[in-house]
Amino acid sequence: MVKSLLSRLSGKARQQPVETPTPDISRVMRVEPKAPKEPDTVSEPDAEIDAETIDVESWLKADLKQLSTTWTALLETPEADETRVSFEQAVHNLHGASGAYGGGPLTRLTSSLTTLLNKSQDTASDAALINLHVQACRAASMGSAKERAEIANAVCDALEVQVEIAVQ
Repeated sequence: MVKSLLSRLSGKARQQPVETPTPDISRVMRVEPKAPKEPDTVSEPDAEIDAETIDVESWLKADLKQLSTTWTALLETPEADETRVSFEQAVHNLHGASGAYGGGPLTRLTSSLTTLLNKSQDTASDAALINLHVQACRAASMGSAKERAEIANAVCDALEVQVEIAVQ
């Protein structure tokens, strides 16, 4: 017995790991089972993403529309927790993607708005300041890059000061 324990510890009597079968849930999900994919014999490098096929402008417009839509819903029903959560999620998503949208003012605006939302218990009392952030986010995406940067930076400076005052 001691000998078998020692051989197990030393690895001499180790068995090959048993391959666990993949469960087939197609019957339950009412879908046709897929044929197992055969492994590629040659490893190919990941295909590079063609930057020209990515429509960043459409993504930005969709994120800004979501921000405006959820803000309008929150104004209509400020007592509903799910509307506040939806608005905060829209702000979070826009902030996370702002780097892909050029960063700068949009990142500053969404960061400032996040700070305000984290400290604000009542969005109704901070509605004017929140609305300015939402409108500034929309404005930060219009015009030429130089125009956007100049206007948005001035707006960011003013809004960040107002948020500091509001959260104190």
